[in-house]
Amino acid sequence: MASIEESLRTLRDVEGVFGSFVISGSGTLVSKDLPAVFDNELLAEVGPRITRFYETFASGGEDLESVMLRYFEHKLYLRKMAWGFIGILSDIQVNLPALRMVGNLVARRIDPEVAGTVSRAPSPRTPSPPRVTMKSSPTPPPPPAAPARPTPPPPPVGASQGQRDSTLPTSERQVRMYRGRRIEE
Repeated sequence: MASIEESLRTLRDVEGVFGSFVISGSGTLVSKDLPAVFDNELLAEVGPRITRFYETFASGGEDLESVMLRYFEHKLYLRKMAWGFIGILSDIQVNLPALRMVGNLVARRIDPEVAGTVSRAPSPRTPSPPRVTMKSSPTPPPPPAAPARPTPPPPPVGASQGQRDSTLPTSERQVRMYRGRRIEE
């Protein structure tokens, strides 16, 4: 654990980084390098939330590698590792390319160490459960043919040819839309 904390301490070399932490795939705290304000009880609540956050996107088909959460005065950079997540807390004016680069280096360095300390719980990189597909039933018979639509009466003698027939009920008129706007024919 000491070498993990030493690796996390190197993240403070990036200007604007307040500290960092590592959680397992199940959301338990593995190690931290944060100010005393962020105690273990707080991270015990945050860890499972981060795990659920990633699981939510994974269930929708999105596999997030990293994410930046912006708050009023802080940013929280989260990066997925083989056996968990690394979180880096910084101010809003942090140099993002430098933060990502150092975060990736530290994650690669501590990933094997975290894997050794964490029990073989399901990792965030495990594939999502297979989607359930329903057996297709035999195709139902086609619906009965709709009755023929009555032809509208010819326009009155005085009406011009360019006008629409307003005698049709509105339910039988076709309205064509493009991007929420009505298209006139």
